[in-house]
Amino acid sequence: MARDSDSSTYPPSIGLIYVFNLIVGTGALTLPAAFANAGWIISLCVILALSAISYMTLTFVVESMAAANAIVRNKRAKLLSKKESMERLNSGQDDSDSSASSSPTKSLLERVKVRKKRSSHRNPSIYTAIMQSEDEDHLQSSAINGTSDMVLLSPQNYLEECDIQETIEMGKLASMFFNSAGSVLFFVCITIYLYGDLAIYGAAVGKSLRDTACTYFPIDVPCNETLNGTVACWEGYDLSRDNAYRLFLSIFVTVIGAFGFFNVQKTLFLQILTGIVRWTAFIAMIVLACIRLLSSPKEDQGHPSVANVNGLPNLFGACVYSFMCHHSLPSLLTPISPKRGLYKLLALDYILIAGFYLLLGLTGIFAFPHLEDLYTLNFVPNRCPHGPSGNLTATVLAVVVPEEAVSMAQQIMFYFLTLFPVFTLSTSFPIITITLRNNLKQLFLRKDEADHCFFVRRLLFPLLALIPPTVLAIVTSDISFLVGITGSYAGAGVQYVIPALLAFYARRELKKEFPQDQVRNVFASPFKHVCFILFVLLWAGASIGFVTYNHVMADK
Repeated sequence: MARDSDSSTYPPSIGLIYVFNLIVGTGALTLPAAFANAGWIISLCVILALSAISYMTLTFVVESMAAANAIVRNKRAKLLSKKESMERLNSGQDDSDSSASSSPTKSLLERVKVRKKRSSHRNPSIYTAIMQSEDEDHLQSSAINGTSDMVLLSPQNYLEECDIQETIEMGKLASMFFNSAGSVLFFVCITIYLYGDLAIYGAAVGKSLRDTACTYFPIDVPCNETLNGTVACWEGYDLSRDNAYRLFLSIFVTVIGAFGFFNVQKTLFLQILTGIVRWTAFIAMIVLACIRLLSSPKEDQGHPSVANVNGLPNLFGACVYSFMCHHSLPSLLTPISPKRGLYKLLALDYILIAGFYLLLGLTGIFAFPHLEDLYTLNFVPNRCPHGPSGNLTATVLAVVVPEEAVSMAQQIMFYFLTLFPVFTLSTSFPIITITLRNNLKQLFLRKDEADHCFFVRRLLFPLLALIPPTVLAIVTSDISFLVGITGSYAGAGVQYVIPALLAFYARRELKKEFPQDQVRNVFASPFKHVCFILFVLLWAGASIGFVTYNHVMADK
């Protein structure tokens, strides 16, 4: 969809905040446990390497977006030129001046003509018509009525400026550059990833609500041991912790998942609100972990191993999942204006995120002797009746808060951090559900949506988007496992394989579209050589193979 006006744009600083908020999410909460299992040296090396490769594939997606914009605009210009020729034939007028006076589209067509050969005498004010639809009737009516959007591309021929002015989503990019089999594989890959995403969201919310609500702790269980799922949630009641988890999960999916049957958008207000909540929570966790490192006895702190190869599969999946943003790049980056120096700004974003992840993970593994698969759960109250009074959060707060205020501060911090995933994921869950619903429609519907019955149009695909991940989250609440599998397989496809192939085929299609012109894509990836594409594909294959081997060997 083309941008309609300047009101839909935002400066680079806002765009980078959006990208930061998209990347830094639930995946970050799984990193400390993954760090602890793999060892701090391996974790340090892996997260730096994966952040660099993730940035590389991000540039592949941006390059593909720019190439697609140039190809789409050129096809539209050809279409308008063809219409002009047909009108000339129909009118029987050979004189260009009389044709201009009789054809309402003449002035528009003259402005979108593209010279086929490069010249040193280029007109510095070349324009192109950016239409809002591929439909020929709409193109014609827009030209006649003078309603088309005229956008100044650059002082140079737009063939040299593959400017990103229209939002061409990943699905459209796949259909443009891949054959039918490749497009199907893309939709299958993104669908599996979104299914895993929803399962992770559901499990994170269910566990957070359960650990907030359940208060019973058996006397015969050591205080540093994770409670079994069969333990009662409340003393005197038969409801187990596992069943409480399933109950809270079902309520969450029923209430929040209902929005998946409609069309909702994450507004700017929600972006800002969830961003503030997210930053507050992450900074609070880092500060509390640092204070605990400085104040608690050494025996109560974490002593992670230097390296543990057995923890690599989950670490790889968690890191891939934590750097995922590629599927949403078109909608986030297209409105940025101006886009000068975009790659440098995105590189700065990635450096900040990698540093932030290292700070969160390393402080966590050295501060806590045991790490939950969802880091926020390390800040819940210690309800062990025969253990030390208070909890980890209270112990830390006692250093900086007067003793009489510890209880109140403890409760506020406890509820805020424990329910943090609930607040943030409640706004994201419907958006992901709708995205998955639309992908399923594109994958399975061959006829126009209006040709199907009400059940298929409005009920079937939302149910298909909600039921499988809910069942998966009910079967297992192991978030580390879900993140590891989702990131290692579907995530590797979305973040590595698809961007690399998009860049390869986009470059080829761009040369086909402009065979007589040397196109200069100003958004070409800094990693231009085909060896980088080959490296990413080999890296993805080797990583998936290694992860699979470790999972198979672990089961033996």
